[in-house]
Amino acid sequence: MTSPTKKSSHHSPNQSLDLASNSSVPHHTPLGISHQTPHDLNVTSNVKSFSLRPPRLTRLTHNTNSTSNPSGLLPFQTFLPGWTPDSADSSQNFESSSNTAKPSLTYYPSNEPPCYLRNDTNLVFPDTDKGLGPCAVTYDQYVRDALVHLKDPTVFKQLSKEEAWARAHLIESNIRSWLTSHKKAIDKDAVNYIEDHLHRNRHSPLGKFYTLYKIHKQRTPTGFPTRPVCSDATSLPHGLGKWVDTQLQPVAKAQPSYFQDSYSLKKLLSDTDAPPNALLFTADAKSMYTNIRTGPALTHISHLLRQEAGRTFHHYDTQALIEAIELVFTNNILQFGDTYWQQISGTGMGIAPAPPWATIYYAIHENRIIPRWTSNVLLYRRFIDDIIGIWVCDTCPEHNNTLWAQFKADMQQWHGLEWEFSGLSQSCNYMDLTLTISGRTIQSTLFEKAQNLYLYLPPHSSHPRGPLQSLIFGNILRIHRLCSTPNEIQKHSRAFFRRLINRGHNSSTITPIFHKATHNARAYMQRTPDDHTHRQHTLQTKTDTTIFFRLKYHPQDPTARDIQQAWQTTIASPPNDVPLTQLTNVDGFSMPIQSLTIAYSRPLNLRNQFSVRNIENRGLTVSSYLT
Repeated sequence: MTSPTKKSSHHSPNQSLDLASNSSVPHHTPLGISHQTPHDLNVTSNVKSFSLRPPRLTRLTHNTNSTSNPSGLLPFQTFLPGWTPDSADSSQNFESSSNTAKPSLTYYPSNEPPCYLRNDTNLVFPDTDKGLGPCAVTYDQYVRDALVHLKDPTVFKQLSKEEAWARAHLIESNIRSWLTSHKKAIDKDAVNYIEDHLHRNRHSPLGKFYTLYKIHKQRTPTGFPTRPVCSDATSLPHGLGKWVDTQLQPVAKAQPSYFQDSYSLKKLLSDTDAPPNALLFTADAKSMYTNIRTGPALTHISHLLRQEAGRTFHHYDTQALIEAIELVFTNNILQFGDTYWQQISGTGMGIAPAPPWATIYYAIHENRIIPRWTSNVLLYRRFIDDIIGIWVCDTCPEHNNTLWAQFKADMQQWHGLEWEFSGLSQSCNYMDLTLTISGRTIQSTLFEKAQNLYLYLPPHSSHPRGPLQSLIFGNILRIHRLCSTPNEIQKHSRAFFRRLINRGHNSSTITPIFHKATHNARAYMQRTPDDHTHRQHTLQTKTDTTIFFRLKYHPQDPTARDIQQAWQTTIASPPNDVPLTQLTNVDGFSMPIQSLTIAYSRPLNLRNQFSVRNIENRGLTVSSYLT
């Protein structure tokens, strides 16, 4: 039963958002950035206690300039007016970019949450697909775009609230029965994990439906296409789904087409000898998750699991896993606003085991097809719904076209899944790589979409120092790993430096970090596989002797150095007392803890405040759009 329609005036504004600067409010931050206000702090000499007053949130403003915008999608502007991500950079070193204009931001403090924009029922702020940042869209447009997916009767069935909750109670009962039936086949930690999620989610047992906007795709007369997401984090089957994911991952990774990440693919392609008549191709599945038919997928994957159990794989109990898969993939009950839905076919993006499930499902077909094409397909790999391959052309162009067409047709013959193929080419963009055949080798560099806003943390964001260093070290290492030539490494390192300057970072602060990160990346690339294995073992050993202090970060809290000093003087090695590592218990075992790691978490940021997973009280009820 749906709730009554909320009466409110509602329209689709066509204004753009304007974020301008005000240096008098230094710690107020945009979406995705943490904000903390000053609080009263009382710290003892041993950093044992301190009192806090809750932080305030911030208020942002937007202008009301109207422009024609029939799609309802509003541009969430980059925080540097006039800056384009791929602008030319003539600098010869990191420091030469330091005079770039600083980002422009304006915020207005408020003593009471929520923010002004959150109170604006005309706007919601969903994320875009491919991690391209947030966007603003009218509430009316967002609901209509979401209902395009939910009103497809071949994929979703609408339920009343009573039906959804009754279904949730039945799901809980079935999962508990499964736990009882297979308790000997499941380890105790897994049982506790599943039961914990059942307990925590029983008061809000349904998944949440939301959409991502595909701004990198072609815009249609009604707006941009969207990707449906079925988040199961709050649902009853979530814990069981996580367990299924751990069981299916080894099976997915054993498939011939599987590769772990972009670097694994880059290494594979670098070692490939491409003949003169070789060309690259890519393919992208059309709405793969939605178009995986649940019935055939359950049948084929169950058959594979039974066939390979005890022969290829020894880590799962066949019957327990198959029953768990069915429980997870046939019980996706979702809430969207005041409406409730059951997914009756397809796979929900956002369900924990969806990636290995999709990987295995199509691998069953391609494992039969690809061996037939060894004369033409020199290399074939797939990352869930994205294919990359090397095609060896026939000497006769006409015959080659026939073979290419037949290969594409063979790939389509699997329970309605459709693949959109690129043409054959010397160069292609695949995931985050641009790949190019050069002679008999394949070279790579980074591929970055033009719509990427590069929303790195600005310096005034309420974060500890560690994330900035980790960001620079991680991205510089990624550049060195994925780019084939020194020129490309230098080009992308400079661009990354420039983007951090554009976000407000100071050249004198980040330049030393860049130099250290570059040195680290070069040293990393020189290590052998044995070196990496040894370092990983050393890190794991250190982790086993480390205790973690979990702390929500606030800039006016004691510093990490203060906390470490307090740890040393009060616990680890107090003056005139026995060091912690020399203490023993009643059985004579010594204390294994040798170090303390401070594990910071962040408070809720503005992005959390603008979440579109809960859109109640945002305008007309969703059910109003169904009448």
